[in-house]
Amino acid sequence: MSSLSIGFLNDDTCWCENRINEVDGHEHTEIHDLVEGFKLLESSDLDAVMIPSRAIHGRQIEMISSGLSVAGAINQHRPFHVVVAGDRPSHLPRSAIVISGSKIVRRQLRRFRRDLRVLSPKAWSGIQDVPLPEENIVSWLEDMRQNGVIDAYTIPRESFDRLNLKTRRFALWPDPKEAGGSFFLPPMYSDLPIVITREGFPRKRLEGMFGREGEAAWHVMNELFGAESEDVADGIGILVQHRTISSLLQQAEATRDLALEQSCRDSEGDILPEGSRLFIRVEYVSKDGMRTFRMDRLIESENLHSG
Repeated sequence: MSSLSIGFLNDDTCWCENRINEVDGHEHTEIHDLVEGFKLLESSDLDAVMIPSRAIHGRQIEMISSGLSVAGAINQHRPFHVVVAGDRPSHLPRSAIVISGSKIVRRQLRRFRRDLRVLSPKAWSGIQDVPLPEENIVSWLEDMRQNGVIDAYTIPRESFDRLNLKTRRFALWPDPKEAGGSFFLPPMYSDLPIVITREGFPRKRLEGMFGREGEAAWHVMNELFGAESEDVADGIGILVQHRTISSLLQQAEATRDLALEQSCRDSEGDILPEGSRLFIRVEYVSKDGMRTFRMDRLIESENLHSG
């Protein structure tokens, strides 16, 4: 089979260059924005474009009007954020200043510790009356942290590894480690690449790139929140995984999570039959971190696209 010409787009929510390097036997070309990718696909200069799924939010009509469609999605590797700090988040000093570019992570941190001063990079630059760098924001944040101007900042785990930072970091895990423990669902679309092609392009030529869990995650996020505004989407944390009933029940017992335990029961209150299900956990946190709406759902994989 002849090789394909595939473009890729990077951003801080998903660095597609790392993923495209995992695909053998094809030519790779970096594109600089979605408009360029659409034009190169329309002109047949590219066969496919791998982009962060966040980039297509609110632009699907534009994509369809260009005769293009989403061919598939790739599995998320590590969609969670890490806190870069001298000590774990629970041990930071009172009223510590934490900078995060993710709206949902900022709200989760305020929920975790009400005394933290959690700000976006833009808000912090405005308060300090200093210019916000257009590039190398992480270097700017790390310089301020090392100089004691701020206490911590958060970035995606993939960004931490890619930038080869030599400092301590603490993962914001999506599952609590103890009864009543805190958890931080990943921002929506985090570390989730999708592949766009011309309508009618043979999917089988790309199928080796796609992942079952990534495709499920994209379908759930797009169906539930694809029509929402960016402001709403940025405030949502979501986790989509294939899990067995027994592992979920063990987690519910260990963490005393009644809502999770109830999601493993049918309408009659009986435990669901053992087997793998698609586990979906969604949360929306208020700006001050005081209120959380959370939903847990279990779906049979074969029923994902029905209804």
